[in-house]
Amino acid sequence: MSYNLAELPREERDKLDVDLHASGIAYKERYGMPFNYREIELLIPANLKDYFKERVEFFRTNPYQLGKLPYVANDK
Repeated sequence: MSYNLAELPREERDKLDVDLHASGIAYKERYGMPFNYREIELLIPANLKDYFKERVEFFRTNPYQLGKLPYVANDK
């Protein structure tokens, strides 16, 4: 098995891209970062819109699978 994502079929690469966008939305919502949902949704292929909405909901309801912001001490 290869770890090169470029060797995956186009469908699998599109699904990975959708997952990255969905997790990014949930991450930004969690930390109050600005983003434009509609703009991101326009990047998703039409045949994966339902999958995108499912993944966004999945990541919203499972926040513990998302990364955490690093702690930065303010030493001023």
